[in-house]
Amino acid sequence: MKYRLDKFKLLRLKIMNKAIIFSLLILVCACCAMAQAGGKSLPLEIKFGREALGKVPTVEVFVNGKKRLFYFDSGGGVSAISPALAKEIGCEPFGEMTAYNAGGMKFNVKRCEDVAMTLGGFAVKRDVAVFDPMQFFPKATAQIDGSIALDAFDGQIVTMDFKGDRLWVEGEKSFKRRIREMKPLVSRLSREGGGGTLDLFIAAQTPRGRIWLLHDTGNTNKLLFRPSAQEQLGINFNGANGEKIIKPVKFEMIGLGGIEAEAREREMIYDGMLSYDIIERILWTIDFRTGKTWAKMNQ
Repeated sequence: MKYRLDKFKLLRLKIMNKAIIFSLLILVCACCAMAQAGGKSLPLEIKFGREALGKVPTVEVFVNGKKRLFYFDSGGGVSAISPALAKEIGCEPFGEMTAYNAGGMKFNVKRCEDVAMTLGGFAVKRDVAVFDPMQFFPKATAQIDGSIALDAFDGQIVTMDFKGDRLWVEGEKSFKRRIREMKPLVSRLSREGGGGTLDLFIAAQTPRGRIWLLHDTGNTNKLLFRPSAQEQLGINFNGANGEKIIKPVKFEMIGLGGIEAEAREREMIYDGMLSYDIIERILWTIDFRTGKTWAKMNQ
């Protein structure tokens, strides 16, 4: 009888030990997630502002213990800081990051390594490009010290709501809740600059195959298509006298349906580029671990 009792106690002890180990693993995972989220639990909300740049969203970013104002650009590829901020944090920019802009022009920028930034409680450490953002915004009403691109959220799940001026860094539970009423799109990620950049492309269906449109909040102009994409869509932007015109174009975003917006032609290295006005109409959730995207029209 004593042997049986000892055996039972040993079995119970093993079960308790496994339960304790499992609980510790859960705690460790939770602590890791909170550490990446700056000590806060997911989801985290990051707010956009409009006061400084109008249509272009801005975000408050803490760098070197001070609050700065950066602009947000989903088509920027790589986050950046100004030369003045680089000097302030003790970085002498070095090396080169090489990429191409939409028009196909090659450009090189220097970089700083392992720059720690915090946005709305979300902490990230990235290699960043170094350039003066004020050159793009001569009418800005506040100092812009850098930019945040999608690379800042590499490996994360984010939801972007530009009509509501918010971005969320999602946890697994909030992510599953978020996409219940959303539709899966066809999307893919792109990297340049030696793998240091991150862009998102959304697929649209045409009578002659798919075209891939850059998700670019920095495009505050019109929906853009290059000539080869126009051929696939069966459209053109030729006016009565041979001039190029702007006109409404409807296209099929795979998974979401028909989208119509004013569009024009542009010679560029992409099939096309979504405009800010289209991006604002849609609520986006992107899993940057897999490249998958979900969306719904933004009410």
